[in-house]
Amino acid sequence: MAFALVMLASLQIFAQENSKAIVTSLNKVISPIESLKGDTNFNDIEFLKETLKNKDIIALGEVSHGTAEVFDYKDRLARFLITNSGYRAIAFEADFLAIAYIDDYITGKVDSIIPASGTAIRMTNHLMIEWLRQYNRDRIDSDKVHIYGLEIRNYTNIFNKMLATFPDLDESDKGLMTSYLAKPFNSKITKEEVKAIKKVVLKLQALQLSDINRQYLEMLKQLSDTDEKRGYRDSYMAKNAEWIKARAKDGKLIVWAHNGHLKKTESYGYPTLGTQLDRRFGSKYYVIGTDHNSGKAYLNVYVAKFKPLLGFQPYHYPKVKSDKWYEYFFTQCKYKNFILDISNASKEEILKDFLEKPLQMRNIGAWSIPEGEKRSITKSFDMIVYFDKTTSI
Repeated sequence: MAFALVMLASLQIFAQENSKAIVTSLNKVISPIESLKGDTNFNDIEFLKETLKNKDIIALGEVSHGTAEVFDYKDRLARFLITNSGYRAIAFEADFLAIAYIDDYITGKVDSIIPASGTAIRMTNHLMIEWLRQYNRDRIDSDKVHIYGLEIRNYTNIFNKMLATFPDLDESDKGLMTSYLAKPFNSKITKEEVKAIKKVVLKLQALQLSDINRQYLEMLKQLSDTDEKRGYRDSYMAKNAEWIKARAKDGKLIVWAHNGHLKKTESYGYPTLGTQLDRRFGSKYYVIGTDHNSGKAYLNVYVAKFKPLLGFQPYHYPKVKSDKWYEYFFTQCKYKNFILDISNASKEEILKDFLEKPLQMRNIGAWSIPEGEKRSITKSFDMIVYFDKTTSI
């Protein structure tokens, strides 16, 4: 018994010393975040010019869909990439058509945004939208920033677009779409309707179509195929990201989505959007993940299995206190908010082992659960932007 207690005490001392060594090494390589605001100078992140040169796709991740600091800082990074590195295209984890209406606004085609479901960036990043409109104001069309959605999220938006784009549709095909549009928003679609939609797509794909109209059809097909295989969403977003990149100025693209979609490793045995972009573009694909320890996020709150969700509201996450989580170490660093370059940090042997070892890490979507996912930072991301405490959007 006494021997066991001695061994336990020794292990605890070793763990404490190892934790201190990890934090000490982290303090040598992290860079402080001096501002969250997009309208400040970029002096503290000038080093990113060198780090991100020769990259084609810069992925800006989010630890949750409801964290104010994350959206503010992603705005700042996007502005930096646009003004300093020539990026002119941003693809959002959002509805293609809802974002297209916002693109019309930022490029000056219209003076107000047509509201459409499928994206929250008007709420989370309205300042960025106004900045993009101002940035584009005096630029020639070929040098304007454009924004895109990576998917079609509902039949309402795409059916309205189909009816407007293809006025000579057969009456039966028009009837299929108009009858659905007469139902309550986002009504469940029947198997018979799905079969009919696929026939419409095949019929229209046989026509001579413009590039954008062919993409509308492709995305309608993707939406109707969502029940056929697991992992479909990331697969389709990757395909659409490649389509957008091919049309972006200089083939350079910013991708704006959740960490879980952008990480290079698979999820539940299925390739993520990031897995597929990493395989396709290799070192040209660079992932900046975001992370936080404690604080609030605006989420749909889960109570228990078989019980209704409580709806979207600010939800608090307590401070991580276990060394099984990366955030346990990050919160002990000298800077409360910082940037961690994984490649640079991995030059230190202790950090190489630490960042490769799978630990729990915050991984929150639109729901309050799950709080985290076990992953290797090195295998998943190229850079981490960490916030110690957060607030809700």
